[in-house]
Amino acid sequence: MDVDAPPRAPAGDARVQKRTEMHVLELDGVRGVAIVAVMCAHFIGMMIDPPANLVERAALKVVGYGMWGVDLFFVLSGFLITGILWDTKQSQSYFKAFYMRRTLRIFPLYYGVLFVLLVLIPRGFLAAYAPEGLEIRSVQGWLWSYLTNVYCAIKGSFAIPYVSHFWTLSIEEHFYLFWPFVIRVASRERAMTTAVVLSALALGLRLTLGQLTDNEMWAHVFTPCRLDSLCIGAWFALAIRGPAGMDAIGARFKTLALAVPALMLALIALPTRVLPHNISLPLKQTCLALLCATMIFGAAWAGGPPLLKRFLRNGLLRVFGKYSYGLYVFHTMIAYGFWRHDTLAIVQRHVGSHTVAVLIQATAGAAVAFLIAFASYNLYEVKFLKLKRWFKA
Repeated sequence: MDVDAPPRAPAGDARVQKRTEMHVLELDGVRGVAIVAVMCAHFIGMMIDPPANLVERAALKVVGYGMWGVDLFFVLSGFLITGILWDTKQSQSYFKAFYMRRTLRIFPLYYGVLFVLLVLIPRGFLAAYAPEGLEIRSVQGWLWSYLTNVYCAIKGSFAIPYVSHFWTLSIEEHFYLFWPFVIRVASRERAMTTAVVLSALALGLRLTLGQLTDNEMWAHVFTPCRLDSLCIGAWFALAIRGPAGMDAIGARFKTLALAVPALMLALIALPTRVLPHNISLPLKQTCLALLCATMIFGAAWAGGPPLLKRFLRNGLLRVFGKYSYGLYVFHTMIAYGFWRHDTLAIVQRHVGSHTVAVLIQATAGAAVAFLIAFASYNLYEVKFLKLKRWFKA
């Protein structure tokens, strides 16, 4: 969920090169948008389903779209990772630098959390205070091996207490395992073609599974089914590294920025009696990835929409973006704990209103998640991040 390097332009485009060699603040804002959206879905959406009144019904409708933040994360990862790989593909330490830097960014937090949950916390404590935590230990092999998404697909639900959301981290890790080899051996044009083919195959697989099985989880979390989001981001990263740089897409950006959202809204508006759910949802996901990609391009391009860029440069949004990895890991665990132990009922008894209780609990949950993510990054993760200087391509 976190890639900490900006895209670079091709060497022949000095103006764009100067822009993209610096840290792109707007992309921190994109991460911020993604994590805030996902947090709203969990801290609010999980707690008001079913809604208690008209206000909550409207809120549920809005925050329900928050899980699209996951798609935004996927597209951004594909965009940034591909840019890093393409810019270093001639380096002798190409594979070593990439995999070591990714390992230092991702593994310490991921495996640190697993170590605490699966090793450090005494079994007796879990049995007494959080018995559902014992379920994590019974399936820990799937977690250690980055196969959470496969387990959830087999079970047909987010079946692992507290850490089912690791399915997204599994998909990204699988992408990291094979995509560097594609970029290393392929020309820019062939890599772009590969991205298009994999995107089409992912959409086709989701459509096929929608016809063959009632288990929607395969289409939702199985890695081959979700490659279109990552590969669409990758395609954009390769496109801006053509002879004309970002301006090659920039000339068409206004058309893209209008056409893609229009198509997206048209698909969303289609009722299931016109287009069945198992057809409309896969199409929406691919169109959403295109929408996210146009947003990311607009954020990274010097000539992007001023209002969009100003919004994404918001300081608070960028702070959330900086700590988005930790926030993603921790906030869902907190939200699950709230839901599992029905803490909302306790808050409601004190304030007398279900809606107010939801807002108070959501604010408290977000604050706690941020404090943990902040402490984790600055006291723990940063020690590993400093080692990245030894692995430059």
